[in-house]
Amino acid sequence: MNSKSINIIYKTLKEMISEQTEAPAPEQTDEVDVFTEPQQKFLSSFAKAGSQHIGIIYSVSDIGIREFIARSGSQYNCTPAVLLSLVRGKHVKIVPYTGYGRNTDYTIELRLPMDAVEKYKDKFSDKKAGADAGSTDMEGAAPLPPGPELAHVVKYGDILRESIKIADSLILESSKTKKKVLKNKK
Repeated sequence: MNSKSINIIYKTLKEMISEQTEAPAPEQTDEVDVFTEPQQKFLSSFAKAGSQHIGIIYSVSDIGIREFIARSGSQYNCTPAVLLSLVRGKHVKIVPYTGYGRNTDYTIELRLPMDAVEKYKDKFSDKKAGADAGSTDMEGAAPLPPGPELAHVVKYGDILRESIKIADSLILESSKTKKKVLKNKK
């Protein structure tokens, strides 16, 4: 090789090394996270609980998942979209509550190490933890402002009563149609 080629290679390598050793730009120093903010809020529930498992799901059917989200979604910052995306990404899994073959209840299992979600614990800490203890402050001053309206939340007992009514009406209808069919055959 001639000296010009060696000089060009030397300068190019020197520039590449200097680019790598320079401090990264301010926008590059921010940590890039693979989870969206709603997903981070849900994952922080595992860190707050200090467990790999949270919640109880009574059925893995779509109705059971909807009931879980209606019952515990606000507590765990869980929405259908968040749960679906984390299950599809294999970050969480729905598993039997007491082991396979022992119970019909299920729970949500974190498939990541606890260290991976610990950073979200402080990021989404409860700012109103003391406000839940009572509706007034310690001195008995004016009541605290009301929280968000929970008109969309359905109690589990109401769901059960409604399910019983629907099942009774379906059974009653099916027995009436059977009687009509039997009368028509005779």
